[in-house]
Amino acid sequence: MAQIIQIDLNKMLDNTPYTNGRVVGVALSGGRDSVVLCHALKEVGENIVALNVEHGIRGENSLRDSEFVKKFCKAQGIKLFSFSVDAPGYAKEQGLTLEQAARVLRYQIFDKALEDGLCDVVALAHHSGDQAETILMRILRGTGTKGLVGMKAVNGRYIRPLLNYSREDIDAYIAEHKLAFVEDETNADLSYSRNFLRAELARLKERYPDLENSFARLSRVAEETEEFVDSVLPPVEVKNGEVFIKDEDAVSPFVLKRLILKGAELLGVDKDVEEKHLNAVVDLLKNEAGKRLDLSHGLVAHREQHGIVLAKDSAFAIGKVEPFEVREYGDLGVAVERVDSLPKEALKGGEVLYCDLDKFPSDCVVRGRLDGDYINKFGGGTKSVGDFLTDKKVPLRKRDGLKVIAKDSEVFAIFGVEISLKVKVDADTKRVAKLSVRQ
Repeated sequence: MAQIIQIDLNKMLDNTPYTNGRVVGVALSGGRDSVVLCHALKEVGENIVALNVEHGIRGENSLRDSEFVKKFCKAQGIKLFSFSVDAPGYAKEQGLTLEQAARVLRYQIFDKALEDGLCDVVALAHHSGDQAETILMRILRGTGTKGLVGMKAVNGRYIRPLLNYSREDIDAYIAEHKLAFVEDETNADLSYSRNFLRAELARLKERYPDLENSFARLSRVAEETEEFVDSVLPPVEVKNGEVFIKDEDAVSPFVLKRLILKGAELLGVDKDVEEKHLNAVVDLLKNEAGKRLDLSHGLVAHREQHGIVLAKDSAFAIGKVEPFEVREYGDLGVAVERVDSLPKEALKGGEVLYCDLDKFPSDCVVRGRLDGDYINKFGGGTKSVGDFLTDKKVPLRKRDGLKVIAKDSEVFAIFGVEISLKVKVDADTKRVAKLSVRQ
């Protein structure tokens, strides 16, 4: 028997900044699930706007769906924000499947809508069948307990109000309210992994009618397990762009693997760290200091004397050269800011550097360090940057990622390390610059 769909966002968003006075952005494709979500939220008086993304995949049919969404929103008095992306082109450019590319671009749109203040939260129309598909797909890929959690009803500023409702519940709502919707013809194409699993789950459900509830119970148990494990794990934090896992904290392969996953998330790598990577880190712990291991998405593990250091490999930005100016250099991970004066607590050297903006020669650039670079030391004389970093006891693992301000081979500042004597702040300084490394 179908459940009656009743949505209470106040309950869902309790203990968040979005309990009252919120604008809900509904991801509206025009399909039955998103139409029901949009209608149900409007029925309970939520202040909603619609976000429609046309992926450039299905030609005229895709444009037809967007036109349906436009008419639906007009009839319902819902403000609509429409976006178009080129998923096929992005898939080819990034080496992704069409499904992956569409998802990445879609979430980029949603993230931007949140950032620009078009809405406070984004509501997605995933239901219990989608949850079962997600968990099964992860099982087939070899997931751990964390993957068994599946999708969360509230995940930051993304919410899934229909996650506990089934396709039967949604169909009953469509029939009761006589709602029109569009059908994506690619849903029948079993070459897509999701569609294949959906068809297989439908067959299984004929024999095991409670299948989706079973996956939901598995998800709840996995989530409770994850919460407990996180509560007893040693703390992990990012410091100077690195995560350090001490030998004494790695009391077992299981604990070390969990700490690696936690550290990877803190460094912005929350996917594609697989069992093979984790096992390789366990083996790395048996090696002597100085060994290095490449993991996933630029994440690197270093064996140090007393533990494992996780960091992002900055080598990808070595070849980038940007004009020196007051701004943030996102790709290079550094920033140059104008400040009113030199803070009293500022010392020469350190994570944040201060210098005289007017003492830099024209045509300086921000780049990675190069062979042949030299710097004018505070103690007088010049020294190669390599020898200078040795004197400063900068670990070898960090040197390739360092960024400098230079003209030709002369370096005037090494971000996070030191500035040249030539650009120091003095009594005649009129414009002070703050140089910092972004984590």
